[in-house]
Amino acid sequence: MLICAYFAPATSGPAEHTSSSLLSARNALVALWLAHYTYRAIIYPLRQTSRKRMHVGIMLSAVLFNSVNGYLNGRWLSVFAPAEHRQHVSTYAMMHQSRVYLGLVLFVVGMCGNIYHDNILSTLRRKSSQHAKHSYAVPHGGLFTVVSCPHFFCEIVEWLGFAVLSGSPAAWTFLLNVVCNLLPRAFFIHKWYHVTFAHSYPQNRKAVIPYLL
Repeated sequence: MLICAYFAPATSGPAEHTSSSLLSARNALVALWLAHYTYRAIIYPLRQTSRKRMHVGIMLSAVLFNSVNGYLNGRWLSVFAPAEHRQHVSTYAMMHQSRVYLGLVLFVVGMCGNIYHDNILSTLRRKSSQHAKHSYAVPHGGLFTVVSCPHFFCEIVEWLGFAVLSGSPAAWTFLLNVVCNLLPRAFFIHKWYHVTFAHSYPQNRKAVIPYLL
């Protein structure tokens, strides 16, 4: 949806925003967005050994969530972004050094952490499925030492980095939507771990934010 909104003809807003260098800052932001969703929508599902059935309501809500946020970010970058976003990415980085470096570090660390902890869960599911049907185990390693859902925490960090890099209202709105989506899920999973494993589950783990929440 972001790509459709990004390349759709502009019907309003600054007309000069419709063209830019291939290596512009806004194209770099689109590339980061695509990197995340290439992993999340294609690579991650293909690596799963088992595929559970998904309720149609969950599927439709996910489609709506990503369509709205993709459209808002795509249109902001293509039509409403300031002229500096159309400049070469190196020029943009020189203009906003602190913001660019901080945002890029947060995005890369968040995405790598997301993939790393997804791999831990995937490996654990494969091992559990070899022993008994519907068996579960407590995940360990990485930030699982301190939180139940480090993959959610890393995804929040990732989109915080994107918002810092972009500086757009659409990106900050998307970050808020991600937080509102992932926090309740993290609390549910955290509670499920405690109920399922009772006293064997580490009591010092938080739900999603290390040492805090």
